[in-house]
Amino acid sequence: MYRYGTPDRGGIQFAYNVIRVYELEGEAFLDPTAVGLLPFTALMKPPAEMSSDAWVEKCIQTTQAAAVDGQMQATLLFALSVFGSLVHPPELFQDPTLEAIMQESPFYERVIQRGIEEGEIRAKRDAVLKLLQRQLGQIPQPLANRINAIQKLSQLDALFEKALVVKSLEEMDWEDTNK
Repeated sequence: MYRYGTPDRGGIQFAYNVIRVYELEGEAFLDPTAVGLLPFTALMKPPAEMSSDAWVEKCIQTTQAAAVDGQMQATLLFALSVFGSLVHPPELFQDPTLEAIMQESPFYERVIQRGIEEGEIRAKRDAVLKLLQRQLGQIPQPLANRINAIQKLSQLDALFEKALVVKSLEEMDWEDTNK
């Protein structure tokens, strides 16, 4: 039971049951017409006679059999792989055909885009630090930490441009890094 508020002011109250997905018999939820729980099936108990790998394969096949549009199927498979990878080897979800389908999911696209952006930021940080080190010699660790904390590519681009022409650390304008 969750309660918020006081008897004087009022508030809300929720009654709920905790469901431990890993305690559920998964076979009962492998229904391609009821897609809501399909992404969680790999977390559930497989039938006693079925290996873990075979269970994952059955979960994937059932999800692929769901009568939904391509984008929804991609999203269901992506969610199944994310949740399933929590308890099963990720390699079980890395089939090239399966990955090609998952790429149609808008969530998959966001994850990939975020990874690309983080890679660009990391590469630009490294470039700024290497350039400063080449131009000015050893960079003090607090300054390196400050550069490594920058999360905006535009700030790193500006620092890189400045680092191309500076002759000393004092010439760098560090105010831009505080925004």
